[in-house]
Amino acid sequence: MLPIHGRWKIEVRDQVLMQWFADSWNEEAVVKYITEFKAAAAPLIDDEWAIISVFEQWELGIPEIEHHVTELCEWFKQHGCVKDCHVYSSNILKSMQLEKMIPHTDEGYERCVFHNVNDAITWLNTEGFVLTNAQFLYDIKISKK
Repeated sequence: MLPIHGRWKIEVRDQVLMQWFADSWNEEAVVKYITEFKAAAAPLIDDEWAIISVFEQWELGIPEIEHHVTELCEWFKQHGCVKDCHVYSSNILKSMQLEKMIPHTDEGYERCVFHNVNDAITWLNTEGFVLTNAQFLYDIKISKK
C-alpha cells in the first residue's frame, strides 16, 4: 500500500456536512476519506442534509480516484443529501475533474459551485440548511501542511 497523498477535514453541524480538501490525491487517500465521510454522515442519513466542500487548496487527483468519488456521490444521494456546494476560485482543471465525477442536478439533488464560502452559506440558508456555527469553514482557510 502506498502512503496517503491528500488532506481533508470533515465536520457536521445543523444537517450540513462541511469538508475541506488540500493537496493532490491518490487512491489511498480517497479510500480513507470515504470511510471517514460515511462515519461523519451517519447521524444525518435519517433526514435530508447538505454538503459544503471547500476545494480551494485541493490540487486534483489521479484518475484512479474518480470511480470512488462517483460511487460516494451515489451513496450520499441515496442517503438523504439533497444540496451540495462546492467552493473554489475559477480553475478549469478543478472544474473539469469535479464535473466528470459529480453531477450538478439529479432528481432530489442539486449541486452549485461558488467562488467563496459566504455565497455558499447564503445559498444553503435559502434552501433551508441554516448553519448556526460555520466557523470551521473560515478556520480552514488558514490551514497549512
